[in-house]
Parts: sequence; C-alpha cells; structure tokens
Amino acid sequence: MWSKDASLADLYSNAPDIPTFAEVGGNIFMVNHFEYPQPAAAYLSTITANDNGDLSVVNTAHVPDNSSRVQGLWFLCRGEKTPWGTHLGAEEYPPDCREYEQLLLPCQQDIELCGFASTSSGSGLQEFARYYGFYTGAEKAGQGAMAFGVNATNLARFKELFSCYNYGASPEVGITSPDGSTNVIKWRTLGRISHETAVVMPDNRTIYSSDDGSSGVLLKFVADRPAELSSGSLFGGMFKNKQGKRDKFDIEWVLLGKGSQAELEAIALDPPLKVKGKSIYVECLKVKPGMETAAAFLETRRVAAIKGATTEWEKLEGITYDPHRNRLYIALTSVDKGMLEANAYDGLGPDHLRFSPNPCGIVMALELDSAFSATQASVLVAGNNATNTDKANKCDLNAIAGPDNLFYANHNLFIAEDTSRHANNFLWAYNLKTGTLSRILSTPVGGEVTGQRLSFAAGRAYLTWAIQHPMETEEGQEPADKDQEMAMRGYVGYLGPLPLEAVALDAALDFAGHALSVPSGNAQEQVLGASKVCAA
Repeated sequence: MWSKDASLADLYSNAPDIPTFAEVGGNIFMVNHFEYPQPAAAYLSTITANDNGDLSVVNTAHVPDNSSRVQGLWFLCRGEKTPWGTHLGAEEYPPDCREYEQLLLPCQQDIELCGFASTSSGSGLQEFARYYGFYTGAEKAGQGAMAFGVNATNLARFKELFSCYNYGASPEVGITSPDGSTNVIKWRTLGRISHETAVVMPDNRTIYSSDDGSSGVLLKFVADRPAELSSGSLFGGMFKNKQGKRDKFDIEWVLLGKGSQAELEAIALDPPLKVKGKSIYVECLKVKPGMETAAAFLETRRVAAIKGATTEWEKLEGITYDPHRNRLYIALTSVDKGMLEANAYDGLGPDHLRFSPNPCGIVMALELDSAFSATQASVLVAGNNATNTDKANKCDLNAIAGPDNLFYANHNLFIAEDTSRHANNFLWAYNLKTGTLSRILSTPVGGEVTGQRLSFAAGRAYLTWAIQHPMETEEGQEPADKDQEMAMRGYVGYLGPLPLEAVALDAALDFAGHALSVPSGNAQEQVLGASKVCAA
C-alpha cells in the first residue's frame, strides 16, 4: 500500500485484483492493482521464466501517480488488458457528489456529526485522506482514528485538495519502456459509474463497462478513432422484456453524450457541477443548458435515468467477449432490488427489469451485431438455492453462487465467485459446447477469486488469477497466529504453462475430467489444500 507519508510503509493490502502480463523490449512485466484500503494502488512486477516455464518475481515497484491529472486511485476493481497491451483498470464505488456537496462541504465540525460518515461514500473518503498524508501511523482499514473530521485543519485542507468528480473513472497503466517506466491516464470518456471492468471489442473502438452497485447501468462507449479513447460517444443500454419473458430482452442504446478527454478532465478536476435537492433518495432532475456533456460523462447514472436507459441492475459485475459466437457475457452477483418487478429501488422509473428473485446470481449472454452493438440478452447460467445446500452453503454447491469476474477463452467461460453463500468460493469453467460446469479452483474460507484470464509470457500460456482476503470470515477478524496471518494475505497465481496447441484460437479446452471436488475440513486445512491445488 502506498502513501505520501513514509511512516505508513507497513500498511499492506490483502486485496490483489487482476494481474495482466506484458512484454516490452524482451522483459516480462506484470501489472497488478489492489482494491483497498484507500488510496488504491497499482504495482509493476518484473517476471522471469525458466526453461520449464515456471515464473518468478524479480522485483516489484509501486506505479506512481505521475500526473496532477490523476491525484490518487480509488477502489481499483477488476480490469482487463487492452488489445494495444495496456492495463485498463476500474474505479468502483466513487463518492456520490450530491452527498459530498450537501453534507461534507458545509461541514465545519466532526464528520460524524455532519452525517457524511454514515453514507456509502463516507468510509472510503476518510481512508483516502492517507493520500494527503493526514495520518501519521499505520492505521489499517476498519480500525479507529479514521475520521479526519475531528481535526478541523485537516478537514478544511481535505476539502481544498479533494475533487469529488475525479474518482469513478477507468485508469489505464501503460509500460512505456523496457526499464519498466509507466504512465497512468484516467479516462473520463468511459463515464463515471461504479466501474467493475471495461472490455474492448475487436474493432478497437467499442468498449463496454459494467456498473457494480445498486441501480446500475450498462454502458457502451464508441471511440471516434480505433485504439484512441480520447473522444467518442457514450451510450446507456435500454433493456426491454420480450413478450411474456422475464429473462429475455431486446436492447436499444440511448445516446448519453459526446465528449473528449480534454474537456471532461478540466471539469472533473475543477467541477462546476451541482446536484441539488431536498432528498438524497428521490430525485427529480433536469440538466442545465450548457452542462449536457459534463453531466453525461460525470453524472452518468443520473443522466442515463433521465434519458430512459435501464438503471435497475444490481451489482452488474464481470463482462467478457466471446469471438466465436460474437457475444458478451455479463455477471449479476444476485437478482435483487431494482432487477425485481415493482421494487422500491425502481423509484419512479419505468421498471424495465422484472426478474424473479435469485440470491445465487446469474450470468447473461448478449448477442452482438456486426458493429459489436448488443441487440438481445438472455440468461445463460444461473445459481439456485433449492437443492444441495447446507448451513455453510446457502446455494447449490454444484452450481455458481455470487458470480463476479468473467473471462472467455477457448469455448470456456471462466466464472469467479465472490459470495458468502459458498463457504469456499470457486473458479468455474463453463464449457459452452457441452454445457458442462467444472470447478477448477477453490479458495480458502473467506476468500474470493478475481482477475482470472489467459495470459501469455515468454512464448507460453498461463491461466492467471488472484485471490482476495482469504480467511476473512468475520468483520475485523484478527489472525490467531503467525501462520494464519500469512494465510490471510492475498494470492496471485497461475495454472500453467499450458500447451500452446490447447489455447490456439479454435481449440476447445475441456476441464470436465479434471474438476475439483468440494473442499472439506477446517479453515486452515482448506488454505493448505488450496495451496496444493495451485501448485498442481
């Protein structure tokens, strides 16, 4: 974990997210970002491969926020590797700037008394104050002494330094030379939502972004020029139920706005936007003349709702592209809240989504046209809580639960879990040719799988992944001993090297004969078991 305050050197994160590999000038690099605590951070590791293809880390260094236009990174969630070789991350759970403007900015006393600490933005904002060096000790997430509001000087200084609209973007890390020099850009053009991930289509112009939160929206950005994200058009998906079908849709795309990085960046860092009203929860809004572009890209969910796009998705998570079928796949952790018919989270909206509840989650398939625009959607894979459950596993152990990150390769959809409804979270391979679901990785208790993808290094292929927060079965759990403390740290690992013929474009990987059984034993045994699985 990084901060401008050197005294925080022992603050660490157990939440590694997606690792992406790149080769520059004959050197192998891995970019890996960390989700929390705040400020979030990205790191660059130099990797070597021996004759057998075993990978080793030579050194790891923090990726600096090398521009006044970045000003720190925020809750880095899943990302992807772009076709042009960069690491495209995602800032999720950005502060609601309406709450920030109405509650925090006028506050002259302890933040708790002003009501902001209890909002969804409050804790993250207080942690982020580390970026400015406001903390002098190694306070960790969830511990006390986080409320910078008790220090009136720090509170006033924070309000001077912090730009609310600067967070909730899509940061891109590029490796600019063989010595590992990097560059970071926060793309405003992809909209400001709770970004889970963004995936680039084969035309290098069309990018889909998923929105991990309540009342989320699916976004499509179409760049003016291939492999150039500096300007383009932003759309929100409008999902319309097919007649009599709760889980099948036609999709239309609503233009939210056209904009450029240059104009949006100036506004994000020094915003004139204001969202005003008497209630935090019910809003009747209109966009001021002259503010249409700024609102579309920096208050994206609100403008999407105003213009009629579907803003009812609950935890719209992973998204990935299938070139064999010209499809997108998207994951929903659970089917709840705005996704249900006539739910309170629909507010006064059109109630586009009318699913039946499913706390175990679903994966949907979106059919694309020749311009890579999604036209239809339907449910592909679903979890269930009706069979094969027990006290520790509230969803069927032989089906998905809490689907999160997705990655497609070689006729397999790799589905990672983030759920408390399986005691151990799994990584699944869903064979799209046979419909077979195979469990290929088990995490320690309390951990989640993230960042799985097919990676290439030194002429070999690997299935790479990360495991976040293992052993965190209770809020604020402290390790019982040194061995358990090590077990609670996050993992970054791989399966491989894989035979290149097995991952050729049209090859079909089949895991059905190698699926793992359901883990058993106590938590420590499961950690060791998972380690053996990774090593194998």
